[in-house]
Amino acid sequence: MYCESIRYVNYRNIERAEIKLSEGVNVFIGSNAQGKTNAIEGVYYFARGKSFRGAKDKELIRIGCESAELGIVFRDNARLRHHEVRLSATDRRICTKEGVNIRRMSEFIGSFRAVLFSPEHLSMVKEGPSERRSFADVAISQLYPAYMSALSRYQKILLQRNSVLKDSSAPMFNDTLEVLSCQLAREAAVIAEYRARYVERLALKVEALIDDMTCGRERATLRYGDGKSEEEYLRLLTGNTEKELRAGSTLYGPHKDDIAVTLNGNDARVYASQGQQRSIALAMKLGEGELSRDETGEYPVFLLDDILSELDERRKEYVLGGLEGRQVMITTCERIPEGSRVFRVADGVYCSDES
Repeated sequence: MYCESIRYVNYRNIERAEIKLSEGVNVFIGSNAQGKTNAIEGVYYFARGKSFRGAKDKELIRIGCESAELGIVFRDNARLRHHEVRLSATDRRICTKEGVNIRRMSEFIGSFRAVLFSPEHLSMVKEGPSERRSFADVAISQLYPAYMSALSRYQKILLQRNSVLKDSSAPMFNDTLEVLSCQLAREAAVIAEYRARYVERLALKVEALIDDMTCGRERATLRYGDGKSEEEYLRLLTGNTEKELRAGSTLYGPHKDDIAVTLNGNDARVYASQGQQRSIALAMKLGEGELSRDETGEYPVFLLDDILSELDERRKEYVLGGLEGRQVMITTCERIPEGSRVFRVADGVYCSDES
């Protein structure tokens, strides 16, 4: 899979631009706050359906404008595809695939796939469980629309259930809680099964990558937490009401699970050095790309947002060497990898060295 071009209208600091990309390495170079990350954020929107920087849709619209547009042309195994998104400051966004309006994001996400590397990902191993859950949720959602739908339903039910737990004196409290517990347990089992299968496959990729990265000196393992059946989740949700009432929230379910990471048999969060933790995080992101290819028959697009400045030379060379034969978009203020198509970025304007 590769992206042929991306079009922006009134997006972030970009008034209007159309960037034609090479099938290899594309480098966006310039000073800070000029629009380098905006370029790949727009590309990633088609993979995730939202900004990877946590911005709301209306915050992506250029200051002083009422709407913004993104358009992408990409090629996959099947054909050339054209997707568009229109963002409005006052109305719902409009997403189209080949000119057809798409109502549900689960139908929009998955056609275009991308793996994002950002400095935040380098702390994925060191940080708490939510970082690793988020990594798994994003990766799995791009491959399996059914997972994204289950996750969306789970999150809505979880909010409802937490709200109910905050007021046990409400009418029909017990009946409402029971219904929500049944619904939550059903979605929880689906999410846990998807995550467990994905992490099991990812673990093999990460182990091989770390073995290669360290010339066999280190061994990394991944294991998904305590995924349970629907019946097991339901027993936990119905058998601990008093404890959850005291907490005022749901204490059991995939929103509490973790991906355990070990290095040479020890907890990587505690015993691995920062460099080792970064190596595992890189292996997890590279493994994500490998699993995407295994599942779909083609690599996703790789987006490296200011990642090179955060890595030492050895890890930098390993990452770039591991991305040969894939389409890559890199933002950087540093030296440029040889053989790249270079875009000079200044105030939301992109000038290719080939122009």
